[in-house]
Amino acid sequence: MPDLRKVLEELVATGTVRAALVVGRDGFIIETAGEDASHLEAVGAIAPSSLGAAEVIGLELAQGPMAQAMFEFEKGAILMSAVGSDAILVSILPAGANLGKARYDIRKFLPVIESSL
Repeated sequence: MPDLRKVLEELVATGTVRAALVVGRDGFIIETAGEDASHLEAVGAIAPSSLGAAEVIGLELAQGPMAQAMFEFEKGAILMSAVGSDAILVSILPAGANLGKARYDIRKFLPVIESSL
């Protein structure tokens, strides 16, 4: 089983992700990599409810299970990806990030992250 922290560090090393954290559906952070984790506690606590709201919209519109949600801001973007049924990968991207490359990199790492849990 791969070490989760090392996998997240490899994702950050791609250059498309500034910070990454895996959060349980209960809002507790499982692991982080990248920028200082001290201010990521709040992100971890909020991520499950944000993704949950998007999942409800998808279910109401019969779009199938949630794969990924994105929030774009002036200074960067946040991508949230379901990791199995119990966790969420939150990827924080810098301003001007190539969103297509970031999505590709994240999807490539998701199976390894899931097997690391």
